[in-house]
Amino acid sequence: MKPYISLCMIVKDEEKVLERCLSSVQGIVDEIIIVDTGSTDKTKEIALKYVKEVFNFKWNNNFGEARNFAQSKAQGEWVLILDADEYVDSNNLKSTLEELKNNENNVDAYEVKIYNFTGHYGEKIIQHKSIRLHKNSASIYHSRAIHEQVKKIDSELITNSSSLIIYHSGYLTSTVQEKNKSVRNTALLRKEMDNSSNTAFDYFNLGNEYLGLGNTEEALKSYITAYQKKLDFKYSWVSFCIIQIINCLISLKRYNEALDVIRDAKMLYPQSADFVCLEANIYIHQNRLKDAISSLNEILNNPDIYQNSITSIDFNEYYPHQMLGNIYKEQGLYQESVFHLTKAFNINAHCVKSLHQLMDILVEQCTTSEIEEFIENNGFIKTDKDLFKFIRIFISLCHPTLALKYINQISEKNHLVKKGFQIKLHMIDNNNKREEFLLAKITLKELDIMINNGCFDFYDLVLFSLNNQNKQLVTLLSPLIDSEEEQKLLSLLLNNDVSIFAEKSYIRLLEKALQYKKIELFKVLVPNTNSLDDNYLKIGHLLFMDNYKHEGLAIYEKIKIIDYDAKTFTNILDYYLEKEDYECAVEWILKSINHNQADFTIFESAIKLHLNYGNALSWDITSIIELGCKLFPGSQELRKLISSIENEASGFYVGFFIETSFHYYVYESIINELVKQGVNCHLIINDNFENDQETIEMYKDLVNFVENLDRNDIEANTISVIKTNDFKYDCMVSPYYSIWLDGIADRHVRAAYGLLAKDFWNYSWWNVFYDRILCYSEYDYSRLNIFNSGVIIGNPKFDDWFKKDSINLKGIEEKFNLQKEKATVLYAPTYGHLSSIDDWIEEINRLQSEYNIIIKLHHGTALRESEKERRDYIESHFENISISAGDLFPLFKLADFVITDNSSMIFESMLAEKDILLLNTRYQVSLEDDSGEQSLRENIVNINTGSNIKEYLMDTELFNKQKIKIKEIISSVYKLKDGKSGLRAANEIVRLMESKEENQNKFLYSLRHELFQS
Repeated sequence: MKPYISLCMIVKDEEKVLERCLSSVQGIVDEIIIVDTGSTDKTKEIALKYVKEVFNFKWNNNFGEARNFAQSKAQGEWVLILDADEYVDSNNLKSTLEELKNNENNVDAYEVKIYNFTGHYGEKIIQHKSIRLHKNSASIYHSRAIHEQVKKIDSELITNSSSLIIYHSGYLTSTVQEKNKSVRNTALLRKEMDNSSNTAFDYFNLGNEYLGLGNTEEALKSYITAYQKKLDFKYSWVSFCIIQIINCLISLKRYNEALDVIRDAKMLYPQSADFVCLEANIYIHQNRLKDAISSLNEILNNPDIYQNSITSIDFNEYYPHQMLGNIYKEQGLYQESVFHLTKAFNINAHCVKSLHQLMDILVEQCTTSEIEEFIENNGFIKTDKDLFKFIRIFISLCHPTLALKYINQISEKNHLVKKGFQIKLHMIDNNNKREEFLLAKITLKELDIMINNGCFDFYDLVLFSLNNQNKQLVTLLSPLIDSEEEQKLLSLLLNNDVSIFAEKSYIRLLEKALQYKKIELFKVLVPNTNSLDDNYLKIGHLLFMDNYKHEGLAIYEKIKIIDYDAKTFTNILDYYLEKEDYECAVEWILKSINHNQADFTIFESAIKLHLNYGNALSWDITSIIELGCKLFPGSQELRKLISSIENEASGFYVGFFIETSFHYYVYESIINELVKQGVNCHLIINDNFENDQETIEMYKDLVNFVENLDRNDIEANTISVIKTNDFKYDCMVSPYYSIWLDGIADRHVRAAYGLLAKDFWNYSWWNVFYDRILCYSEYDYSRLNIFNSGVIIGNPKFDDWFKKDSINLKGIEEKFNLQKEKATVLYAPTYGHLSSIDDWIEEINRLQSEYNIIIKLHHGTALRESEKERRDYIESHFENISISAGDLFPLFKLADFVITDNSSMIFESMLAEKDILLLNTRYQVSLEDDSGEQSLRENIVNINTGSNIKEYLMDTELFNKQKIKIKEIISSVYKLKDGKSGLRAANEIVRLMESKEENQNKFLYSLRHELFQS
């Protein structure tokens, strides 16, 4: 019986992949024809497992003739064409053959979809279509010496589309480097182009080969010529060619030209997400992050529109999620980042980059047990290879605890890999003796196995050798290294021959040194890089990326400014903005513009600086804006910033409701971030306090505080002035609901000064008043998230504290009379009936003989009329008294112990990791068992009236145990300690003001109306 379908293949030296291909079709195709063009490896031996005979064809530099020879040996009605580095899904092939048998007989050939795996692990997919199924007829043949095409003699080939998918691994990085086909293919194409009439397609393929050789300029010329010579848009390669033109322009940093091409392409292919995703990629390169977010959300929010993809299905979901995850991570919006990175990894399990970024966030924000639980719940680890992947990530993130946990789970059959990872851990921990001992016990073959499984790499071993001043291992590495670059690096390190410079490998070595925090070794290595400016640029960029900004600046200073790239200027600007040296920031903005190296960040910063300090800056902001519009046409984000200058009234106005100076410090970090974004911020003083005897001193103190506030980038108004002038803010931020807030803002945001105490009050009914509630943690979020109004941002008041070096003690030590030989106790009681002052003040007074006592008065005690008696006693018995809310963090720095009672100081002291004592009073209010305050109090040392405070203060073991408990509580309740809570809060406020009202909860708004008549 005549076979129905014959598989035809031409092969040469394909021992690594041939069996995978043949096993995928075995038992499904009726006949296999294999033609060998000169293999010298085990290709024929493998092929003979599946066929009785392998046909030989003397290679003549013509793929078309080789294909035709293979077809001449086939007996089937139809021919399937596969290359050795391709394979199919068996079920997909079976269903395709059923479709083929049921289709009309007038079709000559079928296009199939080919998924090309690229990158190191196949983490990227590029797709294209090609004719791979055709009738086995003498009239159908393959033309062309390269990039052969199926043709029909004397008539047009009738084609259709098939559901078959072919998977191709030939574009993986390792395969491309090993085979180096581009040189051969370029020569064949040039020869073919002399004889071919289809020059457009030839130029397209020539562009691909030039790109493979790394010659982007020539590739771009070829693609443009191909596009210009095209005969019709219907050819599948045309849309791919447009994509390649865009990719080349991006590589050459010709971003605006690429955006022009994208604009036109989106009209030609409106259902293809490829172009929108490439647009977002350009915005990221230009630092236009909000514009990028807008484009990426356009794809994800409209799956019904973006149904097709030209080069990769990854543009529809995977890339948008991955890119959004990275953007939000950079912005400190970790919840959003984790969501998108998890989505990306679930779509593409080969995406090591997404997984690495995801774990980086979790390592910073979560406990070890939470990370383990996250990995387990998502089912990320199924095999030893998955284990290896996570071990490599946790080692690279310098988290030995998690790395060791997963190392111990490696099965015995991979004992060498397990040993390799153990050696790597010792490298990271600088356990040099143990590391050297273990390395001495392994053979070169075992070392090769460990390297191939990613336990460590060439650079790890070089760093180890240099760190231990042992070049013997470097010498041993030589037989294992195939890369010419890495061989050059070995020669440089062994012989100190600086004439041999391996740029890529040396930069990679420096990157590794920083990754493992070996900064001293890094400094030793840097001088050996020669005085080439582009190397110093890369080294400076590395230092800035790893937050060694001062060292990075020193490297940049070695280079002539004319050789700076855009990233250099952006990094230097970031350095001076962080130091609040705005004069230098302006200087570098102008320098970057004058040297034509200004990216979007430069113009964004210029406009924000002008909005905040315009009167003090001597520059032509109009010319800067004009240039920004020219360089970044169509940027919505730039348009918003410019509108703030053109017409300040069109910018956002945000009010911050304050009834005491303490409230300002709750808001300060948020205000700073909003001001940077060009938002007009006003302090809104409740002047109704002026008419109440109880609060008049609070009002006077607040007015005095605002008048003396050292900043000119915000304004202040009173409630009366606002209501008299019928002014309405875009958003009002307040710590709690007040009737005075009614009707003075479109949106309301709650920024509480304490959310883990006083549950009954903090989580009360009036929270329905707020459109957005800024939460510290999961605890308060779970109690306040009314119709998605809650968002976890951390505690903005602690931003400077978490930045470690941002708390300045200059001046605070002079403010108090402290004896250096004494430990310092900070006593911070609350006010009113919950205060410990009445029951404990005399006991506190007695401590002054042996301790420095600083009393931090609650603003209520310091200023309310009803607290006068307590205030008088304290002022007559204590010297060191603070009533300033701005003293809190310097006082934490000074204090050895914190003593408090029922104030929010409990949680703040825990966040500051202080030794704490809680004083109970005779009128102590019982708390609900499941309240946040109760859970905090029960893990801190509580003492009842009549107890001796001094005895507790001297009990070191008691405080050591308490520290452990506090650390556990904080790690489980509060995770955002990166100093970016103010940024997250500001972004949420801006997002709220920009959002539409179409998704409002009608029930919630009607409830507000009934409660507040607003």
